[in-house]
Amino acid sequence: MNHNIIFQKIETVDLADVAAIEQQCYPNPWPIKTMQDCLDADYQCLKGLTELSPEIRCYAFMMIGHEEAHLLKITVHPAHRKKGLAQAMLHRLTLIARINHARKIWLEVRTSNDEAIRFYRRAGFEIKGKRRNYYRYKDHNGKQIKEDALVMCYSLI
Repeated sequence: MNHNIIFQKIETVDLADVAAIEQQCYPNPWPIKTMQDCLDADYQCLKGLTELSPEIRCYAFMMIGHEEAHLLKITVHPAHRKKGLAQAMLHRLTLIARINHARKIWLEVRTSNDEAIRFYRRAGFEIKGKRRNYYRYKDHNGKQIKEDALVMCYSLI
């Protein structure tokens, strides 16, 4: 595990860097406007970096509601994967959810994202259902893609 990770709030000035990582990691990356909307709505928007470098290594967006949290995204820069960053970020988000009296954390994950599904299951998330055609985007050839999402939940109580 990477113990020297520092978590800070994402600021508007960070969004170009976050968007660049998004482009590398997702077939349907969030636009900067969506990220800005999360900041404006005062969601939990965190970036992870180290004392040695201001480079964003990971980031996350989570919405806190009445007695529950919705984890919208955890992303680790491809060059910094397999170092415990996602686990550290999830731990931080879990603490934030508890502080805000959430009883559960919900998320959706692509059915094809086996690595993320394994990660969340190891962390204690359980599959609670499926959302048909939840993800819709165009691939690199312009073909329309529809993909189901698994709905997963972690109980904080």
